[in-house]
Amino acid sequence: MSKILFISAHAPTYKYPQAGQKIAFNNLQEYIDLGNEIDVVIIANEVEISSATDLIDLLNKFNSKNNKNHSIYFYPLNIVRKLISCLNYLNIPLKFATRSQNQIYHKIRELITIITYDIIHFEYSHAAVYLPLVSSLIKSELTKIVISIHDIETQAFLRKTVNNPILGIELARIFNYENQVYSSANNLWVLSEKDKNILTALFSIHPEKILVKPPKLSNFIYQVCRKPENIEKKTLLFWAAMNRSENETAILQFIANCFQDLLAKDSEFKLYIVGANPSAKVQQLANQNIIVTGFVENPSNFFERAEMGIVPLQTGAGIKLKTLEMLAADLPVLSTSIGAEGVDREGKNLIVSDNFQEWVNLIINH
Repeated sequence: MSKILFISAHAPTYKYPQAGQKIAFNNLQEYIDLGNEIDVVIIANEVEISSATDLIDLLNKFNSKNNKNHSIYFYPLNIVRKLISCLNYLNIPLKFATRSQNQIYHKIRELITIITYDIIHFEYSHAAVYLPLVSSLIKSELTKIVISIHDIETQAFLRKTVNNPILGIELARIFNYENQVYSSANNLWVLSEKDKNILTALFSIHPEKILVKPPKLSNFIYQVCRKPENIEKKTLLFWAAMNRSENETAILQFIANCFQDLLAKDSEFKLYIVGANPSAKVQQLANQNIIVTGFVENPSNFFERAEMGIVPLQTGAGIKLKTLEMLAADLPVLSTSIGAEGVDREGKNLIVSDNFQEWVNLIINH
């Protein structure tokens, strides 16, 4: 049994419609299921924290069953707090600075001063903004530092600089910061072999420090049963958390640059946009050919009805859970190279193209 300090830059929960929060929940549950004693520090948006009732239930259930006391400390974020943090920590890249708060520094200092932890786990790379403090405080050489990396920020930001070279200054800051924190950790968890290869090539991280932990798929995927007679011809599925800007941008560009041309050739095509919190801009697109569902408790029906899944992502980094889940449900998937990143394509019905004009023919001729 180990003593663990788990510091997360988002709320570990299945109650919030984003893949990263589910991955964080699974990582935390894995520690708890092994009987470890855990203190949890959560730095997350207010809506995430209010949604995370399953996180509280997880800790309370374990405490009651094992007569233990897992402590949890919430530090809610909003736009104002993030802005203040960025202004207070100008020497830190913006992505990391949003999670940097004086009160959290004090709490971590207090915890490490009182408790000798066996593992200090940072969930998300921007939670590792506290790694320099932790490194200066840990008393035991046996304390292991783990960083669970959801996205390699240098890679994600590099793509943004293609159309905006001025962002190169922030890119350099992110690279230097990530290089520092990743090199200081004992173990790095990544979601795919491709991310492992990027870490070894970009930051010269020794492969033995890197553990590939593929993300766990949503439970409903294993109940999906696709039968030919139930599949609606000429239907497309976009499955995503719609409050993420990259997902909204992806579907808007797909509709403008591909779907409208598709309808001009065949007006019977339908597009299902399934996922929580679609913006007003997306909802206004709804018509007889574009169905915007918003949050769906169990989306199995859409996975069983759609003829093809689409992942038209133009930005981002790391493996995409939406791609993995549609493939696992035996949906043929058409994706950009970014949407297919890190996915083992062997034996998968996955078509990859970055040309939306080509997508029109690929969909019609599928």
